[in-house]
Amino acid sequence: MGHQIDYKKLYEQVDTVNDWLELLRNPEFNWTECMLTLSKYNPGDYSFEKIGRISGDWNVDIEELQIKVSESLDDNEYADKSEVEFKKQYNFDHGYKEYQANKLAKTIADALGFTDYKAAINLQEPGSIKNLHADSLNGWFKDVEKFKNMPLDKKLKQPQGTHGLHRVFVALSDWQPGWMWQFGVDHWTNWRKGDVVNFDWRNVPHCTANAGYSVRPILKITGISDYIDKNKDFVITI
Repeated sequence: MGHQIDYKKLYEQVDTVNDWLELLRNPEFNWTECMLTLSKYNPGDYSFEKIGRISGDWNVDIEELQIKVSESLDDNEYADKSEVEFKKQYNFDHGYKEYQANKLAKTIADALGFTDYKAAINLQEPGSIKNLHADSLNGWFKDVEKFKNMPLDKKLKQPQGTHGLHRVFVALSDWQPGWMWQFGVDHWTNWRKGDVVNFDWRNVPHCTANAGYSVRPILKITGISDYIDKNKDFVITI
């Protein structure tokens, strides 16, 4: 990509969460290049792991979901100006459709002990690609506004004084051939409905694609959970 901006210097000048969000809104800034530059991931580092499973007689009804964000980058509240033009340059769009958390999504988030969370059901259509990127949690910061004026812990990329901030993915159906998910140099595949995956969101570049023939549903939860810190290999029945 060959960036010429000193992203690390700009990042060090940020004081509050709101300062960080304002920087990400700057159309002359490049969100994707910045986050990949700030990533401290090296091949072989921890990337992701399955930490447990949500069991029970449940299924997601795609037809009843309410859309919140389309794949279009135009008028997309979660696509900042600092990333739109760069994505368009490489023929990317948002990469998936985001739907509002339904009762099932909220039940799972609550069962995992999340507070101050954002839960969203992401549907990736056949032929869709989510470009390689590292996370800033800007969508979570926008939706959970209580942290906006807090100082930003630039090492942990989160509000100072918060603990147990996680982003996890929950499979809402069994894996199908053609569904691709890459964390760093590692690949998540062959998942089963209910599998819960945690990853190093602060550092690991990741991307997804759907080269199959069915819509891929995933629940993404971002928020604070001591349960995720303290438990592995769990099975929660809802």
